[in-house]
Amino acid sequence: MASVLSAGLILPPAALAGNPYEDLFGRKPQMWTDPEGRFAIDLPVGWEAKYKEGEPHVAFVRFDPDQGLSAQVTVELRPLPPKTRLNHFVLRVQEETKKQAPGYTIVDQDKVSLSGNEARRTLFTYQVRGNAQLTNEVVQVLMVQSDRGFVITLETVLGGRARFWEEFELMTKGFSPHAIAGASGERSGARKKIRSGELVNPDALKY
Repeated sequence: MASVLSAGLILPPAALAGNPYEDLFGRKPQMWTDPEGRFAIDLPVGWEAKYKEGEPHVAFVRFDPDQGLSAQVTVELRPLPPKTRLNHFVLRVQEETKKQAPGYTIVDQDKVSLSGNEARRTLFTYQVRGNAQLTNEVVQVLMVQSDRGFVITLETVLGGRARFWEEFELMTKGFSPHAIAGASGERSGARKKIRSGELVNPDALKY
């Protein structure tokens, strides 16, 4: 079932325009640091963290009102026995997911790098509540570091992946399995004051 960099997974069905401000002036990573120090992640504009103390994972949500599409990315940390191999971790997660997701179907798999570590990426679909008319597509990236396993998951409705793919790639490329100095639980630099005459990204403003 695995393939080598299949276009179905690496290249979404449609390329959508990014943030015009960032296209013009460039983009700087906006790191969100987990309050419990478990990881840090580059969080693009428009994504909101749903952190709950004591939970094994953190969810990040995004809604595009123009297209009426929403997405969720979760970062989960799992304690592992020492010397757990990545392939074993991938198989275990897939077995668990298959039991919980009706109609679980792997579409594609490939190898990627996550924070300098080898990782596995899987694209699959499943039927929400077993309803074939409600199909979601999911991209899952798994990595093992020492005695910790990370599961980073993007979930959208079927066909919605293309809208959020570029942002998800920013999140995974900017992922760190360790905390990064900055404001815990929010984007670092998010409270920077605006100087008179300074150009700002309108999508980043909070009202």
